[in-house]
Amino acid sequence: MKLFTRCSARMLAVCSGVLGGCSMLVMTVSAEGETAANGMQQQSLGAMLLSLSPFIIALFLLWLILLRPQQKREKEAQKMRENVRVGDEICTAGGLVGIVLDVKEDTVVIETGGDRSKIRVKKWAIHENITQMEEAAQAEKERKAARQKGIATAAAEDSGKKKKDKE
Repeated sequence: MKLFTRCSARMLAVCSGVLGGCSMLVMTVSAEGETAANGMQQQSLGAMLLSLSPFIIALFLLWLILLRPQQKREKEAQKMRENVRVGDEICTAGGLVGIVLDVKEDTVVIETGGDRSKIRVKKWAIHENITQMEEAAQAEKERKAARQKGIATAAAEDSGKKKKDKE
């Protein structure tokens, strides 16, 4: 019973506050005319947008930090799965490693182990293409070596020019 009276008293206080605020709004609108009401609506709209701006900024940052990189990784994974070729070494999400023997629309047949077991796997289960990763690493290594060679060549040319300038 005491709980009921406490809740009722709180609800009565809240309702009276709301009704009091509404009656003040009605008196203000009737006293100041329609222009004041339009100004109040514009102020309340601006105040509402201002109060929502932190939430909008938080949602944008959430998208920027969490969702966008995840979508980018998913696109790269999908592209990798579409570019699987016969002869590639792949690893599945379950940890099976094998060489691709046949590629179909949504499945891949891989050969695993020393006993040459053949397993059919869905493309969505391919976790990584080891062959493509090795090719990319080799290309990166060659690019870095060419860059270092270019820097060394440029440094040698600069030192050759300095020697000629001194003479």
